[in-house]
Amino acid sequence: MALEDFLGETSEIKIIDFLAENMDNSYNQTEISEFTGLSRTTVNKKIPEMINNNILEINEELGQLKTYRLADNKIVKLLISASLEHSFKQAENPLEEEEAKDEIRRKIGLPPVDETNRFYTDQASGYILMTGGGKTSMMQSKRILTSALSSA
Repeated sequence: MALEDFLGETSEIKIIDFLAENMDNSYNQTEISEFTGLSRTTVNKKIPEMINNNILEINEELGQLKTYRLADNKIVKLLISASLEHSFKQAENPLEEEEAKDEIRRKIGLPPVDETNRFYTDQASGYILMTGGGKTSMMQSKRILTSALSSA
């Protein structure tokens, strides 16, 4: 499990996840870019921010070339700990990930992800029928509403 699994796919999270999986090594900006799939420009922008926030540190400097690793501090340890804790919690869940998400969506009143909303126009009545989430709703078509408004 990685932070990306529950915090999303931000550039910073991708960098942290990559370096957390490879804690025995340090990497230069080009390598971080290649291994994370981020552009070199993005990595060049994020590294100073992450150093400033005590997430990364410079490990080695060889002339202009610098290598980076995760900082050895409580913030980083908490991030890695959160990733591990999330992994253990997910392992306790008997449902597969998609089943668990569908169950949550059902509990909060949303249709399953694979169920799409469909719209049909009933020419005879002028209503638009919307189906999805096991329900059918009706609303007047824009044409009828527009003509009713213009005659008023």
